[in-house]
Amino acid sequence: MFEAIANFFKKLKKSEKQENTNSKNTAKERLHLVLMQDRANVSADFLELMKQEIIEVIKKYIEVEEEAIDVRLTNKVQDDGTTGSPFLYANIPILNIRNDMKKDNVDVKPDVNKEDKKVSNKQEKAKIEVEEKKEDIKKEQKIEEEKKEEKNKDKKEKTENNNTEENKEKDEKKVQEVENKKDEAEDKDKKE
Repeated sequence: MFEAIANFFKKLKKSEKQENTNSKNTAKERLHLVLMQDRANVSADFLELMKQEIIEVIKKYIEVEEEAIDVRLTNKVQDDGTTGSPFLYANIPILNIRNDMKKDNVDVKPDVNKEDKKVSNKQEKAKIEVEEKKEDIKKEQKIEEEKKEEKNKDKKEKTENNNTEENKEKDEKKVQEVENKKDEAEDKDKKE
């Protein structure tokens, strides 16, 4: 019985060491990944998105063990010992090739599957959205141009009104001058 308890504690101690080793390796891999992403100027989100898209494409043709997939960026070490450009490493465990993709069942011209249709529908929707946004932008630009034209028209009308008022004032002054000269002439005539 004492041996059983001792074995239990030994196993517990070993599992703790393995956990420490596993967490150490995990931390090391994560640090390595961060450095690689930094060198390649790629974010973790981008890498995860790329990984998911690769998995989706591969799943069309083969069954894979998604939990065991390893996709990462690594650097190729060149012959002279320097680090080369980064490359993508993918380790994808294959469970089974889909029956409809086996050599005997594959047609020369395969039909477009549901995933392709989904992608094309998404692309069409995106194109439509882009076109709608372009139209909205054009409408907004047209409205802005109309507003500018209206402002210019208002300015022009104000200028014309100001000119008209100035002309009226000039005409009134001339009329006043003519009347003053007339009065002066009459005054002269009366004095003579």
